[in-house]
Amino acid sequence: MVNNRHQERGASMKTQAGIAGPVVRAGFPLLFLLSFLLSVSGGAGVSSISAAEKDTTPSKDAFNLILPYTDVTIGQGQEFTMDAEVVNRTKDPVHVFLSAEGSPQDWEIIFQSRYPTYPVRSVMVQGEKSTTLEFKAKVPEKTKPGNYTIKILAKDEKGTTSYAGDITVRVTSKKVQTGGLKLSSQYPVLSGATGQTYKFTVDLKNETNKPLTAVLAAQAPPGWAVQFKPQYGDTQISSIALKENGTESLSVEIFSPNQGKPGDYPITVKARSGGFEASANLKITLKGTYDLKLGTASGTLNTSVTAGKKTPIDFLVGNGGTAPIRNLSYVSKKPDKWTIEFKPDKIDALNPGEVREIKMEILAPQRTIAGDYLLTLNAESPDTNKSVEFRVTVSTPTLWGWIGAGIVALVVLGLGVIFVRLGRR
Repeated sequence: MVNNRHQERGASMKTQAGIAGPVVRAGFPLLFLLSFLLSVSGGAGVSSISAAEKDTTPSKDAFNLILPYTDVTIGQGQEFTMDAEVVNRTKDPVHVFLSAEGSPQDWEIIFQSRYPTYPVRSVMVQGEKSTTLEFKAKVPEKTKPGNYTIKILAKDEKGTTSYAGDITVRVTSKKVQTGGLKLSSQYPVLSGATGQTYKFTVDLKNETNKPLTAVLAAQAPPGWAVQFKPQYGDTQISSIALKENGTESLSVEIFSPNQGKPGDYPITVKARSGGFEASANLKITLKGTYDLKLGTASGTLNTSVTAGKKTPIDFLVGNGGTAPIRNLSYVSKKPDKWTIEFKPDKIDALNPGEVREIKMEILAPQRTIAGDYLLTLNAESPDTNKSVEFRVTVSTPTLWGWIGAGIVALVVLGLGVIFVRLGRR
């Protein structure tokens, strides 16, 4: 019985093994394929996450140095310049040191500021800002034709970022056509009142190796006029001949309108010759005109007062100009012991077109002799002033008139009595 059970169990195990064998053999390829797919997809997922993490990782560079030209051709004795931009990639200021190496010793190679121009060995750039310098290389006349390499080095003060780049300079025995036209003005901003003529001096430079004739033009606000003249001369011109590598100074006369409002007015002057063009930006700041007016509503500049009695007179102050008149006060020139008061005695600001009424109170002393007197009224401010003459007729009080008449009558009566008595004798 036991043997039969063992035989049945053994047959059952053989049967399961016989079934499992083909299944296992068939499952290995499936398992291999499944694991391969999982590994590929999983690997891709890891790679994509790593790439994403890499892309979002902020750069450790503190700055960038941008040099737009790295391969230039230039003739013997010539020079070339280009802008070099230092960009701060952090939120904190960065101090960058600059240098150039590898060129022949007699070459002039410098970094310099733009306006004004002076040599620069390092630059401080504010957080997330950029600073533009000028890189200049001058080749001596005796330099042999050939290719030369200038190595540009830059490093921040903390030493976290450094830059090294090459500029190839190809020197030829022939002069290379470079540059064009350049317009500049030492004093590009002027200010003054409206209606005036403003004169600028501009320098027009021919930066080529051949003569040029430049046509002159200007862009100005409506109502403004612009004329070009030689620096020494009164002839209006519209073009000028320039020698090779020559410079001519020009006078630019700009006429502002009489009714121009205060403010800043930009004017652009241009010069063009063939494909070369240059421009310079000028600016005029108009402060407006000052036209202070004084008078009365009736238009007359005379009045009558009684001696010993304060007399108020309405007086008008107006601004007929285009600029405000500020801190206006009054000063009077009057006879001795007279009193003149103004209410108000000061105006903080009198706008264009505005008219104010003030009270001028005149007090002549009580014993002032009747007659005509002249007053001078001055209105003064830091911007302008105005004066007018005012005629005042003084009369005496009625009581004093009667007293004076009585005195005269008594004097006449006394003289009559004397003459009568003398006549009897």
